[in-house]
Parts: sequence; C-alpha cells; structure tokens
Amino acid sequence: MTWLESIIEKALLDPYLNELTRKLELKYAHIFLYKRDDVILSEKEFDDVLRFADILVRDKNAEGKNKAYKIISLLYDSYRDNTQYKYYANAILTKLGNFASLNIAVKDSKQVETLESALEKEVKQVYQKVPYSDLIFTDPQYQLYESMKDSNHFSFSGPTSFGKSFIMDAFIQHIIKERHETDNIIVLVPTRALINQVTARLKRLINSKNYKVLSHPMVPYVYKNRGLKYVFVFTPERLISYLAEKGNPVISYMFVDEAQKIISEKDSRSPLYYHAILMAERKSIKLYFASPNIPNTDVFLQLFEKSTDEQMMIKESPVAQNRFFIDYVEHEGRMFTETGEDIIFSDLGIKEEYYISKLFKILGGNCKNIIYCNTVADTIDFALGYSRGLPEKNDKRLDDLIELIKTYIHKEYFLIDCLKKGVAFHFGRLPQRIREKIEKLFEDKIIDYIFCTSTLLEGVNLPAKNIFIFSNAIGNSKFSDIDFWNLAGRAGRLSKELSGNIICVRMEDKKNRWDRPDKDLDVVRNKQIKDVKPLVVRGQKHFYQNLERSLEHKQFTRTNYSQPEKEVWDHYANIVFTHQVSKTDSILMSNYLKSNVNGKKVLERMEKENHISTNIMEQCSNIKNSYQNDVWNSIQQEKRAFPEEVTKETCFEILEKMYNYYNWKDEESKGRNPMVRKKTRLKYFAILMYSWMKATPLNMMITNILNYYKREGEIWINNEMVPFNAQNRRHINVVINNLISDIDNILRFKIKNY
Repeated sequence: MTWLESIIEKALLDPYLNELTRKLELKYAHIFLYKRDDVILSEKEFDDVLRFADILVRDKNAEGKNKAYKIISLLYDSYRDNTQYKYYANAILTKLGNFASLNIAVKDSKQVETLESALEKEVKQVYQKVPYSDLIFTDPQYQLYESMKDSNHFSFSGPTSFGKSFIMDAFIQHIIKERHETDNIIVLVPTRALINQVTARLKRLINSKNYKVLSHPMVPYVYKNRGLKYVFVFTPERLISYLAEKGNPVISYMFVDEAQKIISEKDSRSPLYYHAILMAERKSIKLYFASPNIPNTDVFLQLFEKSTDEQMMIKESPVAQNRFFIDYVEHEGRMFTETGEDIIFSDLGIKEEYYISKLFKILGGNCKNIIYCNTVADTIDFALGYSRGLPEKNDKRLDDLIELIKTYIHKEYFLIDCLKKGVAFHFGRLPQRIREKIEKLFEDKIIDYIFCTSTLLEGVNLPAKNIFIFSNAIGNSKFSDIDFWNLAGRAGRLSKELSGNIICVRMEDKKNRWDRPDKDLDVVRNKQIKDVKPLVVRGQKHFYQNLERSLEHKQFTRTNYSQPEKEVWDHYANIVFTHQVSKTDSILMSNYLKSNVNGKKVLERMEKENHISTNIMEQCSNIKNSYQNDVWNSIQQEKRAFPEEVTKETCFEILEKMYNYYNWKDEESKGRNPMVRKKTRLKYFAILMYSWMKATPLNMMITNILNYYKREGEIWINNEMVPFNAQNRRHINVVINNLISDIDNILRFKIKNY
C-alpha cells in the first residue's frame, strides 16, 4: 500500500469524518425541510471537511470519490460564494473530470485555479473531449468509452444519472466516423415510446448524409438504391421482423438499452427480449448492453455465451442524492445519512387538510418534481387533488396542449384540469403525442409537477430535482433494489444541479404505501444492490421443470403462480421448442436438457407432430406450438381464413375464431388485467378493431365507445362492475383510459401478434 492509499484509508475510517458528514447532512436537511440555515460549522470544521474531501477524491475506488463529491454538494447552498469553498470545489470536481458540475459550483473557475488544477483541467479537456462535440467526458465515462472502442462486445452498468445514452451516442458517432461509414447499427429499446425519443435524438446527432435513422423494419425501396447505411431503432418485436426478412441490410452492431429487461422475472416481455437478441447474435452482430445499477454486468454476456471480460460496472455518480422519509402516520421524518445513522425529525405535525399541497410547496417550489404513485387511479387522483388548490397558470404552450387534448381525446379528460394549473400526469396509456408534449413542457419547466406510474422505469428521460415516492411497489410487488434505484436515481440532473432529493412519503396505513417501514425502508437506507440471477442461467424456482410442464400442458410445480409467471414459462417453453426445430445451441436449451430427464424425448415427439415452419415459429414465439398446429390443420380445410370485407360483424367473426383457436378462455382471461375476462368482451374489441382499421380518429373512437357503454351499461372500476353513468366524469375518464390502453396493448400488440 502506498503512502497516499494509507492516508485515504485512514480518512475513510476516521470517526471525525463521520461526525462532520453527519453535521453537513443535518445542515442540508434544515435548509431543505425548514428553509433555515441554522446548523453552523465552525471555521475549523469547515476547513477540515474540505481537506477530507481533497484527500478522498484521490481514492482509486468510487467510495472516496463519491464521498468527496457529496461533501461539495452538501456545502454548496451555504458556501457557494465562499472563496475557500470555490478553490476546493474547483480542484475536486476537476480531479473527478465532472466539468458539468464544476460549471454550477464555480461560475468563474479561472479565478480560483491552482497550477495543479489548471494543468489537470487542460489535459482532461483535450484527452477527454467527446469526439465531434464540445462536451467533456467525466473520468469514468472516458474510461468506459475507451474500453468499448477496443471491444467486440461489451456490457456496462452505472447509476441512472451516469449518462448511458450519452456514451452510446458517442460510440455510434465513433463507428460512423472512424470506421468510414461501412456499418449498419441497431439500438434496441423496450417500448414504442422510447423509439420516438431515441430516433429524434439520433437524427439530431448524426449529420452524415450517408446515414438514415429509421424505426420501421421495412427499409424504403427508394433508399436501397442509394447505397445508404442505417441506424435502426427497434423494439424486440420490430427486431424479430427485421431479422426474418432475408433481403434486409446486414447489421454489424447492436446496442441493447435498458438491458435489465432481458432478465426481469416480473416482466412477461423478458423472453421476447432474450429471443430477439439471440436471433441477432446468431447473425454475428456485435452486442453492447447498457443497464442501470446492475452490479454483475457480465451476466448479459454470460446469457449469450460471450467472453465476460469485456464489462464494466461504474459506481461513481455524477450527481449526489439525499434520502428522506416523511411519515404522516407516525408523525415523524428521517434523513438517511452516509454514516448509516438516521437523523430523526419529530416535529412534522399531524396530518391536516391540504398537507400534501403544503409539502410540495415547501419542498418542491421553484424546481422540477416527479411524484411516483404506482397505479393509474392513484396517479390521476393525486394530480387532480394537488392541482385543485393551485391558481391557473397562463401559458400559451399549456393552452395549446389543452386544446389538442380537447380535440384529439375529449373535452372532459381530467388531464385538462391539471394542465391549467401547470401540473400533469404521465402513464403508458396516454397517447404518445400527448406524452411527448408533456415531457417537453416539463423539460422546459412550464410544468413543475408530474405524477407518474412505472412508465418512468422504462427509460424515459425525465430527471428532476425531487422525486417523491408515494408507493413502494410496482403493481402488487414491492420494489426490488434495482427498481427503486432506477426510479430514485432520476433525482438530480447533471449540468443543472449538484444533487437531487429522494422523498419517500407515507400518507396512510395502506398496503404498498410504505405500510411496513421497518422492512420497506431497507431498500432506501441501503445503497447496496444485490447481484442479479437470471432464471435462464440459474434455473431457480423450478424454472426448467415448468418449461417442460408447459410443453406437455401439465400443471405447473405450484398452483399459486401469477399470470406474468405463467406467460414467462410458456414463452420460454415455446423458444426451447423453436431451438429444437432450428437446431440452435443456446444456454436455454442446454440448461433445459440438463434439468429434465425426459426433456429431449418431449421435444423430439413434438417435432414429429409439428407442421409449422421455423420462420413462423421464430416470428410468433409467444404462441404455443400446439395451437399453431391446430390452426394449420383447420385452416387448410377452409377456403378463406379472412373475410373480403371489413365490417363490425366480420371483425367479430375473426375475434371469435382467434378466441377458439388460441384458447383465450384459458390463455387470456387470467391476472389483474386480462384481455377477455368474458367472451362478451369480443363485441367491444370488434368495434375497436373496425374503427382502427377504418382509420377512425381517436376522438371519434372515444365517442363511439362511450355510446357503446351507454347501451351495454357496465364498466369495471375498483375491482367490481358498476353501471356506467354518462354524466359522471370519472366514468368517462375510466372508459377513455381503458380505450387508449386497449388500442396500444391489446389491439396493436396482443391481437396483432395473434
């Protein structure tokens, strides 16, 4: 151990550092919670804590660097004009290569530069300059970028605020410029919403006349004759469609954004991700995985049987975060500290009328705020409740969006009430063009408060100064450590502020609203994230036994499984059989055969009875092979599979065929939000399908469906059927949200796949 390493180790273990850090956090908490700067540092304490930071920033590991940055961020509000603070902040942030934060902490750094910091800054601004840009990489960003340049595949992970997209964009520019515009590239994203966001960003970035950014798997004929190269932005479905077309251009590189989606046990789309990426890997496409907060980043390389050497986990965060818990049930608050010992505040007062409004006014004034609520109903209710107490915000851009919603959706839509007050709600059911306009107005600080569901976890780029977390669950499942830090990690915006605030709020003793704080708060208090263990690699929870049982249509190993679990088992079972027919070697097939004594016999028997081509099986991996074969055998005996004319009646006939052929009674009637709880639901989908195929505008579709419910009489609200009331705005909004969701999730996804 060198002399410097010894000094750093002593500093990290010094109780005096803990005492000073805790005092700084108490000082910050008083400023944030009470708006008073009444915790005073002595001159010696101020001098000592800066000297500690100057030592810690020289740590080779992330621990010391993160503590040094945290000290600078905690001091900023009280000492931003102090010359001594500026000297140290300049030196420390330069050493971290964090020039975005340096521009905030020290407005004119040349006035406080030492020779050492001036030389270091000059070197980094030259060597760490982002190619074809005026921006500068932070130290870990530069290290990652240089490592990726020398790799054939790579996996990296970092804090949510690390800048994964920034690194990807820089590397795409490197491929285009340095490799002489010879390679086609794919960026794989989890949702259609992200397709638009990423496509727009890449179009702004790529200025080569020889490259086109496309988001559809069909390359326009007019482009093919011009010898162009492409950057495609796909979801897994679009990637599968692209790879299935033999005449499409060859792809050299693929970036998998939000790679944690591949291994999520709770996401029924994870098998589709795995299947799509494996199809790409078989085409010798170089794979690059980016994920937030995954400690064992090599797991993605292992999943696709690549060398696990080319990976990096970044632990240094370019933005500090302060964690709070405000409990209106026990009437106390706490701040989770870097030393591990909570700071308790017992003077929050009792819960009173408009207490949430007062909380936002005190903590969220003059900055951007995201409020996570879990369910759509909670998201809308909280947004409406908060906005009622606010004055109207006169802004032309808000008025334009309100007029668009009235025209495009409905004049009674609740989002209009919120937008009038500069508040919005945001969830997957909102039409994409509306969501994008909300995101832009939030970015431009026209909207200060967004109430949202877990769509924020899908990679939507919406950082904010404050993240309020009203629920500690996604759906019915409590937060995993990865989910929590992916959400909470959006607190604090690089280049806008030095730190962000995570505020967990318990308003009532209700399930999944921090109802067991003794256990629920562990995920907030402990920053350690456990290694992920993919089902495909480890096979835990009888995973591979359940794949065999799915193939044989037998009962699973337990009866209390969830609908997403069943969908994951069924889908992976379909993929196993596809690998059998296509003779594909994979870790999935290998582990399936190891785990099931009769596994090979089951697959061979199925293969003898199969009439479906490999190409169809690969494109329809979510549909059981037994159903596919039944359809094949039945359709051959009929003259025509589909009608010549599109009417509501023929749409219903087709849906009824699908219901019978694909056994929707069992496959699509279970879980929290089934496609067809009852067969009578097909009448509703027939109207929807007919309207969509006839290009009926959304507002007219909404009017038609509202008229349908006036006749049918009942809607599903709060887990029960209630009579539809056309005069009740809540009923109207439930129907609208369900309609938009059904167009997106049922019509354009599930039924389209069938």
